[in-house]
Amino acid sequence: VGPYVLLERLGEGGMGVVYRAHDPRLGREVAIKLLRADVARPGERARARLVREARAMAHLAHPNVVQVFDVGTVGRQVFVAMELVEGGTLTRWLRARPRSTPEILDAFVQAGRGLAAAHDKGVVHRDFKPDNVLLGRDGRVRVVDFGLARSVGDAGATGSGERSREDPTAVA
Repeated sequence: VGPYVLLERLGEGGMGVVYRAHDPRLGREVAIKLLRADVARPGERARARLVREARAMAHLAHPNVVQVFDVGTVGRQVFVAMELVEGGTLTRWLRARPRSTPEILDAFVQAGRGLAAAHDKGVVHRDFKPDNVLLGRDGRVRVVDFGLARSVGDAGATGSGERSREDPTAVA
């Protein structure tokens, strides 16, 4: 996919499939999110949404938000290259074993810091849930999946029902 070599499938969401991949240019492993082919067929809306997610995340330089490295297209498929987080979702972590209140609070406070950083940049996540939070083996929480994100100034984020006159892929 572009300059990246796909190694293994890591997971799948409503819009895309995430793979572990190798970036031969920089000699590191990354996560690649590819728009699912069945989502791409209905039109450009899903593609614009994935590009919007990449732009939203690229504007956020914070330890509790997954870092985006690249966005591109291969044919009609859009991909996003991002930080590979070794670990799992907050949902899996919570279900793995009983957790203490301080452990749970720490994880959600870290996620809250990531969301606050997004808000400081004018980005509203709009789909925050434990499945959209990764807990790395290093203990650091990262918010992911900004696919429904909107800028604070975007009419779509207010629930007014009006469409933004701005570029639909612009976030910040």
